[in-house]
Amino acid sequence: MNYQHYMYVVNDVEDSTKSRVIHEDEAIILYVKEGQVEVVADRRFFRLENDNLLVIQARNKITLTVKSGSYTIVRFRNYSLVKKVPQLRYEVNPYRFVHEFICYEGVTVPVTDALTQLKETKDVYDFQQLLAAIYRAFEQYEHNAEQHTFDDVVHYIKTYSHYPLTREDMAKRFGYNANYFSEYFKKEVGWGFNEFLTHVRLEKAKLLLRSSSLTIQEVAKEVGYQDGLYLSRKFSRQFGITPSKFRVVQPTERVASLQFTGALLAVGIEPVAVLSAYYNVPDILTPHIQDATFLSPNWLREEIDWQGGKPSLILASIYKVPHKEYVAKLQEVAPSVALDWDTHDRLEEVRLIGQLFQREQQAEDWIASYQQKIEQAKLMLQEGMDKNHTVGVYELRNHNRIGIWRSNARGGYNLFEMLKLRAPKRIEKEVLTPNRGIMIEEQYIDKYAADEMFVIVHSAEQEIRLYNEIWQGLPAMKRKKVHILRLQDFWSSEGVALEEQLKIQLAYLTGQRQSDIYL
Repeated sequence: MNYQHYMYVVNDVEDSTKSRVIHEDEAIILYVKEGQVEVVADRRFFRLENDNLLVIQARNKITLTVKSGSYTIVRFRNYSLVKKVPQLRYEVNPYRFVHEFICYEGVTVPVTDALTQLKETKDVYDFQQLLAAIYRAFEQYEHNAEQHTFDDVVHYIKTYSHYPLTREDMAKRFGYNANYFSEYFKKEVGWGFNEFLTHVRLEKAKLLLRSSSLTIQEVAKEVGYQDGLYLSRKFSRQFGITPSKFRVVQPTERVASLQFTGALLAVGIEPVAVLSAYYNVPDILTPHIQDATFLSPNWLREEIDWQGGKPSLILASIYKVPHKEYVAKLQEVAPSVALDWDTHDRLEEVRLIGQLFQREQQAEDWIASYQQKIEQAKLMLQEGMDKNHTVGVYELRNHNRIGIWRSNARGGYNLFEMLKLRAPKRIEKEVLTPNRGIMIEEQYIDKYAADEMFVIVHSAEQEIRLYNEIWQGLPAMKRKKVHILRLQDFWSSEGVALEEQLKIQLAYLTGQRQSDIYL
């Protein structure tokens, strides 16, 4: 039998302006939003000021002295299992924490949101969510205390590449010696600073050349160069083609897609080659690309039989830090254009693809057709679905965890953005409204359960988890409203994939299809 070896008890959560003494067997989370509070615990002294947080469990009493302002305090106890027979026995454990104490400034939104949630519910699950958020924030705080991550540097360059950035300015902004910055940047990113800045600017220039009517001079100014001639020289040297010629490349007949295949199909272009990965080509798209060459993940190192000739253009996605060798090898095959993946609204993504390939009207035609299918689906669902009926999308992950993703992922766009179906309050608050995915322990799925649950599995073997008492106890399972979806069909939701996913979702929602998982 599985026993819970550790447990928490939340004694109280409150806002206060009073000084106080905390009993020695209680631990605390103390958050000072505005003001100053002094804390003494086991001869340690802490001064908490604006936006400071402390987590500590003392062996002796904890003294809080309020100098100004107010604080939020969570008082709780840690317990450990010390005896199993003849009955379970738990005792207070003062050594439960990974850290002796946690104290940091700059409390993040996920932590304050979790604290607000706990104040409302005083629920142990919400308390554990708060602790998890604090641990994540503290780890990031410790890391940032040593140095800015190069993710921050790269993000800054990508955001402000149209400004006159220099190595010296960047080093100063992020607190480095200029020479050290250059060496460390190349070590961490794989590019020299000026090389990477040029790469970012030229990739942006590609998008503008394909999707706008700006002149070469105007494109140059948009991406950070003052002179169109200078841009042309840089562009030609980097890609072996002038900006003017790149702009008029007619790739309609020979496009290779490494991403966005569903959106490409939506504007009426069937690629001649596709990266064989479910995040690019889910199984439901395979019938639409019967004649395409399927490229393996290592295709750039392989000899490809390009039937009919090499592609005239490659459609790719933007990596956070693209590998320099990969970019060079890609260019040897054909000119490429890259978009940010999984950041655009799904319909705007189709429009953007339409602009890149001069197929704006085809994009609008597909969108109109898709929206008509959505309206037909709404009419079908109105007949048998209560307006308060809730729907959720859940993905089984390793280690008994479950992913609940934002609406852009795993077919959620159909359900929440287009059909306007309701999600459980907790998913609405923690996932859809802030537009971010979360991971939860499977034992807490009941707190996020919907009346109708779409569950994404990675393999048939994974379905065995749905026979455990946690899942079998859910109301949706008892009503046979838990619907199995294959990750191979729902990994990406771009363009035509949305239409195919809608067919599957609608069959479940209308009762025409049922999963074979019920006892």
